[in-house]
Amino acid sequence: MGYLESEENMEPLQEKCLEMAEYFVSFCKQHELLCYLCGGGAIGALRHKGFIPWDDDLDFFMPRKDYEKLIELWPKEADARYVMSNSDEHYLDRNLFVTIRDKETTCVKPYQADLDVPHGLAIDILPLDYYPKSESERKKQVRWALVYSLFRAQTIPEKHGGLMKWGSLFLLGLFPT
Repeated sequence: MGYLESEENMEPLQEKCLEMAEYFVSFCKQHELLCYLCGGGAIGALRHKGFIPWDDDLDFFMPRKDYEKLIELWPKEADARYVMSNSDEHYLDRNLFVTIRDKETTCVKPYQADLDVPHGLAIDILPLDYYPKSESERKKQVRWALVYSLFRAQTIPEKHGGLMKWGSLFLLGLFPT
């Protein structure tokens, strides 16, 4: 797939993304995993009866239990053409969630250009976690989610103010991975 210079060239990319999504949904059905189209893909399906014209990917939510099962099953049972990318202690892709990439395509994201990771076209898979009833528990969940996100991405958040930047630098310096 060539360089995309305008929205006019988005159709082949979107068709390939849809092909990946169809395989993903089929895999989930086969293994009784629940998934939901979300984000721009869901808006595009409703508003445009397809993709948002400028959208270049599809996103899915999965309940945490199914998300974890997907991480376990995908490497063993999925078509080898589609590789799962998942940051852990041995692998860093700067995503906070799992991506599934088509090894037969190339789509380099600017924040990953310097990484030795599969750079194929991707669909994003995000976990759905419970929402605590207690306000204090919700605040605690948000704080832990921010810390988890920082260490998972291993990058300083941009456009979140100086306090977030310096706090992130401090934590990453204090606990390097």
